[in-house]
Amino acid sequence: MKKSRKLTYCQFLKYRESKSRVPEDELWIDVSSSAEYPFNQLSPFYPHGGIPIPGKPGALSDSVEGIWQGLKVIRGKTAPRFFQGTGQKRGGGKPSGHQFGDQKRLLGLVEARQKIYIPAYRWTLENRVDPDVLKQLIDNCFRGVTQRLYDREDNASIHVDQPLSHAKVLVDYVNEQCKLALRTDDESDGATS
Repeated sequence: MKKSRKLTYCQFLKYRESKSRVPEDELWIDVSSSAEYPFNQLSPFYPHGGIPIPGKPGALSDSVEGIWQGLKVIRGKTAPRFFQGTGQKRGGGKPSGHQFGDQKRLLGLVEARQKIYIPAYRWTLENRVDPDVLKQLIDNCFRGVTQRLYDREDNASIHVDQPLSHAKVLVDYVNEQCKLALRTDDESDGATS
């Protein structure tokens, strides 16, 4: 199906800004674990099950957050128990890094986000989240609807030592899918010309 050229990309909304009044011509969508169904399944805390753990072939987790917390090394130990059930935060002190596979060297925060968190979250979007939820976001983009996605975090940068907003990762993913759809349409037009 030919996509309309009236495209409005998704935008990231910081949590503290989500408390403002929503403009009538915009959709502000909560994608946190506190969101209403079906958008709560976009949360990394959601227990989809069967999510491959990056760096650990054959190992699975129920949630992306479970992977992130379970691979943290705190006081010299990971916590595989976090791979089971709904994602939850892990206490116990400041992590010294993240374990990736059998490497002795621990990953720093940025590298861990690049090799563990983002790939696991993107895999979940592509393989576990109801495709109709993502299709709704993408279709809204092609209808020119301004959509601002938010969760409970304000940090949109993998380089900042604060919890990363998965809403920003989701916004990037949805916008990439829109660009891919445009490119596919353009290639189809070129083949039929």
